[in-house]
Amino acid sequence: MTKMLLRLEDVSGGYGDTLVHRGLSLELAAGQVLGVIGRNGTGKTTLAQLIGGELSLAAGRMVLGGRDISSLPPWERAKAGIAVMPQTGMVFDALTVAENLALLGPVTLGKLGERFPHVVDRLSQQAGSMSGGERKILGFVRTMLSPARLVVLDEPSEGVQAENIAHMQDTIAEARAAGLACILLEQNISMVEALADSVIALDSNGIVYKAQGAQIDRKAMLAAISI
Repeated sequence: MTKMLLRLEDVSGGYGDTLVHRGLSLELAAGQVLGVIGRNGTGKTTLAQLIGGELSLAAGRMVLGGRDISSLPPWERAKAGIAVMPQTGMVFDALTVAENLALLGPVTLGKLGERFPHVVDRLSQQAGSMSGGERKILGFVRTMLSPARLVVLDEPSEGVQAENIAHMQDTIAEARAAGLACILLEQNISMVEALADSVIALDSNGIVYKAQGAQIDRKAMLAAISI
């Protein structure tokens, strides 16, 4: 039996008294990618913030590697092995590219530098002066370099050119093969289809579609996000 890395048990949460998720449960094992799809406003970003600890749980329980992390603040969840790339604010604009990367400690770009040469070429450039797509790439690179066992990527392909989306996919696939777990929150169905071991679709009523492995169907995913 596959040992679960992350388990959400009847989780509810949102913004103050406004609950976006009610009784949400899901599981994810090491070396697996969970694709989370849904239209804008269906709770993808809220889910990322609940897992990362930016938002507190209103009810339910969250377990990482057998440890209850439900009440841990974001920095303690990061220490426990969760790295979150938010949809916006994924880099520190006032810092250079090199300074953004240095927040992780000493790092070697290696293959990521080969795949995303703009990051290498612009180490001295202020991150805030980069295009939206370039900041996305920098945020992705920094997240994938982190010493995490679970990464949560919120719309990483948004505003990114097709060639670099392909490089993102290759990076995630290699990390998954090495045992990293990934929650990929995306509207890019092709990216989800290429990577996900399992998929859920969110709507205002919660999970409206769920599939795994060979059961993942593009038409069904598109139908689920067009409700």
